[in-house]
Amino acid sequence: MAKKFSIANYVLVSILVAIGLFLSFATFKLPFYVNDYAGFAGAISLSYDVGSGQTAVFDVAPISSDATITQEDLDSTVDFVRDVLYSFGGQYNQVGIQNNTEIRVQTVESDTSSDLMEAIGTRTEIIIRGEATEEETKYDIHSDVIKRCLGTYQATSASSTSTSYSYGVYIEFNSLGKDQYKTLTDYVASNGNTVYFYTVDGEQLGSFSGITKQVTTGATFLPLSSVTTQSSANMNAVNILMGSLDVELTLKDNGVTTAYLGYNSILYVGISLLVAFVLLSIIMVIRYRDLGLISILTGLVNIVLYLFLLQALPIVTLSLSGIIGAVMGYCLTVLCHIVLFEKMKKEYSMGRKISLSFKLAYKDSLFTILDIMAIALIGSLALYFVGFDLLKSFAIGIFIGGLLSIFSVYCVTRLFTKWYLPLNSTKETHLAFKREASNED
Repeated sequence: MAKKFSIANYVLVSILVAIGLFLSFATFKLPFYVNDYAGFAGAISLSYDVGSGQTAVFDVAPISSDATITQEDLDSTVDFVRDVLYSFGGQYNQVGIQNNTEIRVQTVESDTSSDLMEAIGTRTEIIIRGEATEEETKYDIHSDVIKRCLGTYQATSASSTSTSYSYGVYIEFNSLGKDQYKTLTDYVASNGNTVYFYTVDGEQLGSFSGITKQVTTGATFLPLSSVTTQSSANMNAVNILMGSLDVELTLKDNGVTTAYLGYNSILYVGISLLVAFVLLSIIMVIRYRDLGLISILTGLVNIVLYLFLLQALPIVTLSLSGIIGAVMGYCLTVLCHIVLFEKMKKEYSMGRKISLSFKLAYKDSLFTILDIMAIALIGSLALYFVGFDLLKSFAIGIFIGGLLSIFSVYCVTRLFTKWYLPLNSTKETHLAFKREASNED
């Protein structure tokens, strides 16, 4: 009965792995849906060395005619634009100064990257008021105290029967703005219950009602009735963020750059990885027999999970260095299996039964594997936080690989070996196990 259960489990897992591999690489049309299914691999965000990039050049000018642009202004603007791109356009971007008065930006090509570049070049300076008037008031809050903006979709009013929602911009203030907004909402709570948003030119952008007491969170919401998509809300958020700058950016040039390496490089890398996987699998089977087959099945599970995480995590933008990092991450799984299987062989050679050898090997190899993973994870974190852009993708690949290696060995492989014991708990040749000569005597 136990053998049938183990066989059934292996068959079920094999089917699920086959489905996972199909979903990872296949592309097909989805019924009743506009977009095609691209597979996990096809949905991974690519950097501009293996995909393509969006390039833009901005002129930097002072807001007032009597001011001048200093190097400090340019440096702070570069940092600001880099943070905006990180928030709205992914993590793999390059921002720098050229010709002393221009900022050059290169980011990954996407459906919204062109709109994002235009939004960065559009400055919307706002004033938040407690009254519906274009005239200056005592409690006005200006853009320079805005710390962060995000496009969002949230409730604007509620009743006992329904709740109204709207796209808009979530605005977070710095410490000064937080104090100003406390004062404003304290006034508004007893004078109309509504906050109004104006541009410096006097145009009313929107209003937010229902304020009945002082707001201490340091944030507010600007509903935009004309906005109907999340992407448009994001672009409005960028416009308002740029309005908090002390300089004005004007889009001078905007275009698409071709990939440095091209899409063919992905195909060649894929073929190389497939050959490497096959060779490693052959070596593992020759060296460890049935355990090698188990490691192959675990490896396929690892690959499916790896591809899923690469396309699901928003911080991942895969460059050539990221592909190398992913390969090294998978190699960590192979290395952990080798450490584990060698420990199993050693335990069996000392006279233990196969089942006990498995159990002791998992226990005794834990600290060795954790040491390997700790070095990999700490190293990848160091590369991510202190390394330059090209190393970030490499670091992410190793970090994900390290976490998956621990999961694969101590969850997936352990489960597979547990299922294996009812099928073979005595035949050492199927595992390439061998007793020491002294024990055999």
